[in-house]
Amino acid sequence: MGAVLARPRRQHLLGAAVLSMLAALGGGAAGAQTPPPAAAVPIAVLGDSLSHSYQDAVSFPPGSGQRGGAFHERTFQWTEVLARLRAGALDPGPWETDGQNRLLARAGQALGLAAVRAPRKQDYRYNMAYSGAPCTALTHGASRQVQPLLHLMAQAPARWRRGVVVIRIGMAQMAPQDFLDGLALDANAPAEHRAIAGCLSEVEQAVGLIRAAHPLTHIVLVGIFDDSNAPLHFDRWRSRPALDNIARGLDRYDAGLRELAARTPHASFFDDRAWFRSLWGGRGAEGAPAYRSVRIGSLEVTNSMGDEPRHAVLADDHWGLAANALWAQAMSRHLAGVGLPVRPIDDAEVRRFVEAQLPASGAGR
Repeated sequence: MGAVLARPRRQHLLGAAVLSMLAALGGGAAGAQTPPPAAAVPIAVLGDSLSHSYQDAVSFPPGSGQRGGAFHERTFQWTEVLARLRAGALDPGPWETDGQNRLLARAGQALGLAAVRAPRKQDYRYNMAYSGAPCTALTHGASRQVQPLLHLMAQAPARWRRGVVVIRIGMAQMAPQDFLDGLALDANAPAEHRAIAGCLSEVEQAVGLIRAAHPLTHIVLVGIFDDSNAPLHFDRWRSRPALDNIARGLDRYDAGLRELAARTPHASFFDDRAWFRSLWGGRGAEGAPAYRSVRIGSLEVTNSMGDEPRHAVLADDHWGLAANALWAQAMSRHLAGVGLPVRPIDDAEVRRFVEAQLPASGAGR
């Protein structure tokens, strides 16, 4: 009997201890920031390193060499570009430090604390994306993204009726070399197709949770990038049949997202591979790199790897400044195209923004 009576007390004390630790280590102060205009469209992001802000000093501390190396302070993720160029129209939330380590996050979740998020990072409040996130991280595990976002959205449901959630995930499963090797040999490779189906299932679960709580919030489903176009892989898959197999395999994921968007009210599909092809093109008939360069004002951007702004891809294999600025522009056009009150970023704005980040010495041009 004594043990039975003590158990609730132990659980209460454990809960109090965890809550105390979460409070001590939890969300950092956002600092003095200007509140967004009431009409600003709230925008949330679920995903992986393709959306994790580069200026996160927790994940990418000064001197780490990550996300731009010597050019880090002038290298921005697409979310950071949108926040700067559409500050009055889009609201990604205040810039702040938040999140727990996974052990504390699991403890908080076990106590039913939906607000607990992981990992710890510095980012916009509604940007749940973090580097290395697999598709399962959308709704499962200590670092799940949807549930903490829904907790935030529930604090202002009326605002989110005209808001948007962008889901851009899948690179952890569909970018590794061994995955692409499998598709290159067989576009219908069973293991690779199971991974694709698993990701689609996770995205569908995420969409279902968001739609159930917020029926009018727009959801953008971003297709997968074909990482055979990454400079890191230029020495591989030097044949048209292999590249076509990879493309056909990835088509299955995009087709699933298109179908999900089509049957989900207030949802749309963004074609990431088409965006890339429209700018840099692709490989030649025999599989060798045959990419175009893209000119932004005084800068000629090639599909090459390096931290200087002239490279589309950073030395750590993530999109560079110019590519992210162009992606932010494409997303602004997409949001306007689905009826959200967002003025598309024009070419002159992209040019001014990118050129403003170029070193005065001309290095990296």
